[in-house]
Amino acid sequence: MSERFWDRLNYIFGILAIGVVFGLTAFMASLEVKDLDLWLHLRMGQIISENHVVPARDILSCSIVGKPWVNHEWLFQIIVYQVWHAWGFDGLINMQIAVVFVTFLLLLFLGYSKDRQFLTALFLLLILFIYQNRFTIRPDIYSLLFFVSFVWILSWFIQRRWSLWVLVILQVLWANMHGFFFLGPLLVAVALLSEFLKRRVPLPWEWNTVGRLNDDEYLRLKKLLPLLMLACCVNPLTFKGAWYPVGVLLGMGQGGSKVFFQHITELQKPITALTIWTKQYGSYKAMIILSAVGLFLNRRKMDLSTFFVWGIFLVFSLVAIRNMVFFAIAFYLVTMVNVMSIHWVEMIPVSFSSKKFKYVTSIILKLALMFWVLDSGTKIAVNGYFDFDTYERKSEFWGVSQRSFPYHAVDFLVKNKIKGNFFNDFNSGAYLIGRCYPNIKVYLDGRTEVYGAEFFEHYQKIWRDGDRSVFLADAAKYNLTGAFLNNNNQQVMSKTLKMFYQLPDWKMVYFDYDAVIFLKNIPANKEWIDRYSIDLKKWQVKPLDLQRLATKRIDPIPLSSRAYLLKSLGFYDMALKEAQEGLKVSPDDFDSYKILSEVYEQKGDVRRAFESFRIATLLRPYDTSVRLGLAEAYVHLKNFKRALEQYNKVLEVDPKSARGYFGLAWVYASTNQEAKALDNLKQAQVLDKEDKVDVKKIHDIIEKNKKPKKDSEPLKKKS
Repeated sequence: MSERFWDRLNYIFGILAIGVVFGLTAFMASLEVKDLDLWLHLRMGQIISENHVVPARDILSCSIVGKPWVNHEWLFQIIVYQVWHAWGFDGLINMQIAVVFVTFLLLLFLGYSKDRQFLTALFLLLILFIYQNRFTIRPDIYSLLFFVSFVWILSWFIQRRWSLWVLVILQVLWANMHGFFFLGPLLVAVALLSEFLKRRVPLPWEWNTVGRLNDDEYLRLKKLLPLLMLACCVNPLTFKGAWYPVGVLLGMGQGGSKVFFQHITELQKPITALTIWTKQYGSYKAMIILSAVGLFLNRRKMDLSTFFVWGIFLVFSLVAIRNMVFFAIAFYLVTMVNVMSIHWVEMIPVSFSSKKFKYVTSIILKLALMFWVLDSGTKIAVNGYFDFDTYERKSEFWGVSQRSFPYHAVDFLVKNKIKGNFFNDFNSGAYLIGRCYPNIKVYLDGRTEVYGAEFFEHYQKIWRDGDRSVFLADAAKYNLTGAFLNNNNQQVMSKTLKMFYQLPDWKMVYFDYDAVIFLKNIPANKEWIDRYSIDLKKWQVKPLDLQRLATKRIDPIPLSSRAYLLKSLGFYDMALKEAQEGLKVSPDDFDSYKILSEVYEQKGDVRRAFESFRIATLLRPYDTSVRLGLAEAYVHLKNFKRALEQYNKVLEVDPKSARGYFGLAWVYASTNQEAKALDNLKQAQVLDKEDKVDVKKIHDIIEKNKKPKKDSEPLKKKS
């Protein structure tokens, strides 16, 4: 067969490989609706559409009502509301698919080369692995589309007159869609800086000549930058709206704002000292290495603007998980540019450089990639979970998530038209706004930049610490008449739950696995309290229908979650019953065994606590909480050797476990090894300076051991 045949066949397989990647992209973008913030966007889209005005002050919260609010996502909110109003939630998913598909199409146009089809498909696949974490119908998807559109136009069409006006229009849209709109002017500024340096500063190798724009294009960029900066001001608050997201970005990670990075996952760093050598975000780490190697190999022919873009977005991505996808785009652009300078004959021996060998090798690689993508897609397609309402499996694609929202609890609020100012956890705010506004005004939602770090830390005193005095002060200040404690995909802090349950003027009206709702005992709430007030002393277990379940293997989440709530409130016998029902559903359910362990521990039944902790540890060996419980059970059973083993295993998994070191100190103190006990106690105090109880306990044991022991019986006189 001729070389032309192999060339044609190689080209066809390249198109197929790229097509398969696009197919997987479209499928993965059809992820079910599960983002909490979407509900706030839908409600605000409705408010703006109906009132034809973008509120400049907060109207959603009871704690910051009237506070200035720069809503720079108002256009996105109108779009999602109108799409949802016309086509429902599946319409929103179709919108996401379309935006993602166009973004990848522009990337294809940017990096495609007939001779580099395999690498194009492979790199697009790597981007997909990073981008999939943002498939939650957020304004981010539009921000990424605008970002890629800017790069595409600046790379290929900057010489066209229409490019300036198209970019200005895109910038206006971007400035009213998402706070990352400053990336548009940043890209142009980077291009201008690199061109300036090439013309004015002696640079190493050929950096001063590679990729230089002609003077007309350079002049066009100079005109474009101020136009884009003015375009950023085309928003409801003009200059204030243009600067606000930039000011927020500059302030993040400094001073009190660090609290957001500690508690919000997407704001945390993708690479830390503990995760650098793990598989976490492997695609992202591979991108950093591959692009760095490519830049080094192509250093003599590298364009300065390419290097700047790579460096800026690498730093940008290292700051927060949500920024990784922007580096993925920079990786793609930089690496494809570098690959263009690498030739086949430079990579392999001369004997393997024939065109036929090159074509056959390329075809095999493309086939392998296609089979791998198809296999991955097949595995992903079956992802799902059990729907406890229908007793059927729910796919993770299309529709609305049945496990991401406390929808039963909110259904209760909506059905009964309950009104008032509600204390709520951070994760529930947007969902409550989306479904209950204006009847319910929330205490807190996902607009961190509006509430501020100081308020968020104040909120933690209630949600994390269960500080009664702080809550009562806020209840009076903000006229709080209800409390919504979300237990869905998280656990209500035991101290907080107890605090609300013990408040004399607050009554529990809803209790289930997804949430607990309290209402203040005031005349406005009397009807609902009289009808729904719950006495947990009379609680009856709600078993699942085992006949309907048949042989389906599931996690008994409703049972184990209610068991946790009951245990937290001190209703140990009822918690045991819920957990035991959970083990009827799934005899190896970790959460049920963990509840059993902790309840038996609280009841002082050391033997049963040990047995349950042992099974829980077998089911999940790397869970340090149950292994610590197992170690403590060993101590109570006077088996200090086994306790020592377990505490050491805890410290192998978590070297910063204060409880692990306290445990070692406890064992050594109990076995008269005072020096070792004090050494471990010192290490524990470094890690946890607030724990005074364990410190006193260990010192008491040491002091007790120092006292001379009395003879158990008097000496017998010699006969």
